[in-house]
Amino acid sequence: MSNVSVNIEIVKNAQAVCNEGIQDLNRVAAALQSDYQQAGQGWQDSKYTQLGGIVQECSTAIKKPVQDLIECLNKLKALETALQEYESTSI
Repeated sequence: MSNVSVNIEIVKNAQAVCNEGIQDLNRVAAALQSDYQQAGQGWQDSKYTQLGGIVQECSTAIKKPVQDLIECLNKLKALETALQEYESTSI
């Protein structure tokens, strides 16, 4: 078995990447909704309504990975806690 090394800094960097991904996905979905609503100020017909359904589907698809990233973040936090406990143990 090969030696594996993990340090807290790497885990914290991974947490930051997950947080950034969550924020970016939520920001993109919100921007898409906002752009759609702005278009509706001058464009209210059946095609606009149809586009609304498509925009909603896209927003849902964009946000779908957020839950996976939250779960990953929770696991990384648990790993960080375990590493801190391990490093604080004096043998």
